[in-house]
Amino acid sequence: MAEKNEVVVQEEKKEVAAHNNKVTDYSLGIFGTSDNFVMAMQMAKALSASTIVPAIYQNNSSNCLIAIEQAQRMKVSPMMVMQNLYPIQGKPCWSAQFLIAQVNNSGNYDIELQYDEKQKNGKPFSCQCWTMKAGRRIDGMVVDMDMADAEGWTKKNGSKWKTMPQLMLRYRAASFFARLNCPELTMGLYTKEEIIDGDFKEYPLETMQEQVEKEISNGANSEDFESAAVEPEFMEDEE
Repeated sequence: MAEKNEVVVQEEKKEVAAHNNKVTDYSLGIFGTSDNFVMAMQMAKALSASTIVPAIYQNNSSNCLIAIEQAQRMKVSPMMVMQNLYPIQGKPCWSAQFLIAQVNNSGNYDIELQYDEKQKNGKPFSCQCWTMKAGRRIDGMVVDMDMADAEGWTKKNGSKWKTMPQLMLRYRAASFFARLNCPELTMGLYTKEEIIDGDFKEYPLETMQEQVEKEISNGANSEDFESAAVEPEFMEDEE
């Protein structure tokens, strides 16, 4: 009887050791198994106790868990996600800078995002993001101040469209480019600027595609690419 009990104890010890030495398989995602979830929750609690993470994650393990899940899906550091994922008006959103960095670092394109910018009456008026892939120019949607006025972006209290139009045109052009050409990088989330501007509805993707196809048919993508024309320049003022 004593020998039998000794065998049972040894087997239990082996099971405990095997469990303690188990490597969590995050290829299944943090919600893939109970072990994954437990480990993710432990990490979330540890991060929420830090005073270095943004305030929205401090003492909030649930927010940290969401950041960890996003980081796991994107194969980036949870801290990188925490520094660039904002909850605004109850909606999670990226900073535009982070989205631009994601596109530039994705390896999908031959060069980083470029910006074709135009002026009107001496002020920034329009912007279009583009890049190159396998010798072919990839265009995003043209964004201009008429669109910003029509959509009401310039009419928001404290709107940066009034004080920093060039920056906002770049941010919005980059957001449209990513949403149209590489939506897997946005993870279905808007940018902080889009949420602040009140863009809660889905953008008309068909309209965006139609515009790009129209530009392609007009020869927009048939121009020879000159490597020297990397830095964006403002064109001469239009009348």
